[in-house]
Amino acid sequence: MQTRDAKTANSKTKVSDIIGALQNILAHSQIIIPNLDTQYPISNTNFSAFKLDYQDINAIITERQQQLDAASHEISRFETVIDGINHIHQQLIVKKDKITQSMNLHKRLVSALWRLPTEILSQIFTHCLPTRCNLSPASKAVPMLLTRICRRWREVAVDMPSLWQRLYVGGDWQRAAFCYESWLKRSRGRPLSLELQCHKNNWTELRSLLQPYINQVSSLSLDVYQNVPQLEVTISDFLALEELNMILDWSSSESCIAQSISQPPCTLRNLTVTGGAFFDMEYSSTFNPAWAHLTNIRIALHEPSAFPQLLRLCPGLSSLTISTSFTAMEALEPFTHTQLQSLQIISNDLYDNDTEYLNLFDTLSLPNLRALEAYDIYPWPHEEFKAFLTRSKCPLESLTLDFTMSVTDEQQAEYVALIPSLEL
Repeated sequence: MQTRDAKTANSKTKVSDIIGALQNILAHSQIIIPNLDTQYPISNTNFSAFKLDYQDINAIITERQQQLDAASHEISRFETVIDGINHIHQQLIVKKDKITQSMNLHKRLVSALWRLPTEILSQIFTHCLPTRCNLSPASKAVPMLLTRICRRWREVAVDMPSLWQRLYVGGDWQRAAFCYESWLKRSRGRPLSLELQCHKNNWTELRSLLQPYINQVSSLSLDVYQNVPQLEVTISDFLALEELNMILDWSSSESCIAQSISQPPCTLRNLTVTGGAFFDMEYSSTFNPAWAHLTNIRIALHEPSAFPQLLRLCPGLSSLTISTSFTAMEALEPFTHTQLQSLQIISNDLYDNDTEYLNLFDTLSLPNLRALEAYDIYPWPHEEFKAFLTRSKCPLESLTLDFTMSVTDEQQAEYVALIPSLEL
């Protein structure tokens, strides 16, 4: 210990001596610039007005060259000294950083945060996770951020499967395949929430990455991009899937959509299909019985007649959001769905005062409906809706109508009279 202190003291003395000497030299140094004027007016270009002594001029040039060489040599020597000073300066910076690092490490030994039990630290890490977006190894956010703070935090974070249950896999995942695989391994059999970018001809390689963990996937989001004529991802491969979200491009074909979701696993409960494409129920004959287990659907329908078909296909449905065009809607057969509790209807029709609303509520009965939202339906079918409420005898609690729809206070009062539990 004494030897180390002695060496440190000697080192400090040498550096301080150098600094002191340099300060002393700089304080007493002055660069003397020689008088370079001659009898010849250099600024006057009319040399014919003067008598030139070429021998004398050549002697001046020779002298200036000698002066220039001497100045260049001095600059070169000074640059060498500056390089040496810069080197010492860089060493001092390294020394400072190491001292700071050592001090911080020793501060952690007495820090309350450093002494937190692993269980409490794990709870803190859990609350640091973003609540909405999926994450990737390239992210600078939690959980990757937690692995870069210190060794203990990294060990705790890596040993927490709950931090590694959500993953976004972009189109360039091959560049960091090892990082993605390490991420999935850290989940240790826990349910996974994945978001995948679907490009043409990339499923085969991606499937090889996911295969060891495919039965852990409980939530799957597929971003389907342009020029994907056929979705290569097979939904039925995900045997533990509970939630499926598909974000489609306008160019996605109806057959592509139908094929991808026609054979879901029997565990699937929630289905969301958003984007520019519309779902056509003419493909419903290819759907397997697992659709009967769906409880929540959000989807754009090709035509309104698909609405009751969808209800028949999904007898266990409790929440449904549909968007479609009700123009030229054909009469629907009477149908009762006993499980649906929440219904949101979004019309894609343009406003037209001359359009007669066609029987959406004429034959439908929803005896368990508790919440209804309707948007952009013109004109609002007041009498048909009253008949629907009377026929359904539903315990409706919430009715939300687009503020631009022409529903009067008197009409709303009639709804409350029919359903006393209703809040508007």
